[in-house]
Amino acid sequence: MSSPAPKQKKRLTVPREDIPWYPTISPDLCNGCGECRELCRPGVFQPGLVEGVGRPKMRVANPYSCVVLCTRCVAQCPSGAISLPSAEDFRHFVEIIK
Repeated sequence: MSSPAPKQKKRLTVPREDIPWYPTISPDLCNGCGECRELCRPGVFQPGLVEGVGRPKMRVANPYSCVVLCTRCVAQCPSGAISLPSAEDFRHFVEIIK
């Protein structure tokens, strides 16, 4: 049995606040289930009222807490409401540390 590959350490090449990598949520698609909030340890998502919508939906409350190049929330969202920018446009902001 082989051992799992060691986790790679990553470092940002610029301050996090200079990297516009964070999710957006379509309020028309969001069902307010909160699965994104449960999954996201950095605390990017919070429930809240969205203008023009009568019931609480999830919103991106802490966009710069999002881990650059993380895409787990997109697959977790059962309604397909979460989207992220193209990862290819952001790879130069992350370097692997040996």
